[in-house]
Amino acid sequence: MGKPDIISPTPAVDRPNLPTRLFWEFKYEKIDWRKCYELVIERVLDRGNQQEIDELIRFYGRKKVLKVFKEHPIYLMDHCIDRACVIFGVKKEDTVCYKRKVARGHGWL
Repeated sequence: MGKPDIISPTPAVDRPNLPTRLFWEFKYEKIDWRKCYELVIERVLDRGNQQEIDELIRFYGRKKVLKVFKEHPIYLMDHCIDRACVIFGVKKEDTVCYKRKVARGHGWL
């Protein structure tokens, strides 16, 4: 399974203010920020700081970021799940990434 196709046919003008360091393996100026929102949200929740998470919420909206956090079958480090749960006021048991970790015998056992 290769990297997702995150390149837009035309350069994205409307984009969040996020650092290039979070997307080192992609051509930053070519990312289609609207099409690849799940990848962007996952990356920032996993590797970003509070200011960058706030920027996600500003750009995509709290509801969309929360939905991806809870439902997208992603992997996040334990401390990132805990931080996002505090930010969004949800239980880790309500997230797919937590359920996957428990099912595989990882984390919080």
